[in-house]
Amino acid sequence: MMKHIGLFVFQDCSMASTGAIGDAFHLANEFRRSAGEEPSYRFSVLSDGGGLVTSSSGISIWTQSLGQYCLADFHAFFVACRDVTEMTESNDRFLSWIALQGSIASSRIQQGANLAVVCNDPLQSTVPVFLFDDGGDAERTPSTVTPTDLAIAQIERDINSDMARRIASVLQTGYVEKSRSELDDANITTTAEKIRESARWIKENYSNAISVAQAAESVAMSKRNFQRRFKGEFGMTPLEYLLRTRFEIVRSMLKSTDLPVDKIARRCGMGDGNRLGRLFKERYGMSPTQFRAQQHVKSEQQWLTPEESWGIATGMLRQTSEVL
Repeated sequence: MMKHIGLFVFQDCSMASTGAIGDAFHLANEFRRSAGEEPSYRFSVLSDGGGLVTSSSGISIWTQSLGQYCLADFHAFFVACRDVTEMTESNDRFLSWIALQGSIASSRIQQGANLAVVCNDPLQSTVPVFLFDDGGDAERTPSTVTPTDLAIAQIERDINSDMARRIASVLQTGYVEKSRSELDDANITTTAEKIRESARWIKENYSNAISVAQAAESVAMSKRNFQRRFKGEFGMTPLEYLLRTRFEIVRSMLKSTDLPVDKIARRCGMGDGNRLGRLFKERYGMSPTQFRAQQHVKSEQQWLTPEESWGIATGMLRQTSEVL
């Protein structure tokens, strides 16, 4: 599936810096095509109202309207501005659009600044938003993270380091020599933040037929790396986390409702009653029906004498064994 990259520009933007973003992703697609593979990216240039935007060099750029999209429509989002700090404090309309999409999980306001926006759409849990200074007079030092660096670092995360080096060799010479820590600083979220976002995505989608691959894709990670990182963060695999979440809901519904086991299984993404019964017994040493009876007994015991509680408990367990 092609990854949608957005580039948001203002009037008087710099063609040199904003064009470098488009060039990087265009080259990634060209290299993929030359290898007989499908292109990786779809690239869109946007502005506040859409239409023509005039760059600082007088060249007009056709843009799409920001309001036509949600942030969840994008895999990554780049914002060209003259002063990163000023932009984040004063551009109310752009920040209002961001606020409508979800909540900002983390931010780093400086050169090469970025935001991690947790989207309202659970299918696209977190989208990186890169804010970069595209002023032509901006001071450049060997340690400066340029717009090209940001784009190439994203391509490296999405595809591989070989692709990043090939693109860097065409667009600039200094990228490969940059320290790994500088490129990592351009990342939007730490791995731990991404893993926690995936856990929230799992909890929101537990009732659906979801897979580990989908959970990994929700935070733009490879399946193998995602599984390894997830276990390091939570001490269990993503599948075990999903099962634990589902069993928590199952147990809650068995305690608080009279729904048939088969219906509970379907609502919790556990298939049918037979499958739920087998997995439940493997996990807890009893069937869902026995668990429900046990919870009823405990509830009754809160209001009965010890002698009355024992009589009711043995009677209910006898009835349960006859049903099973």
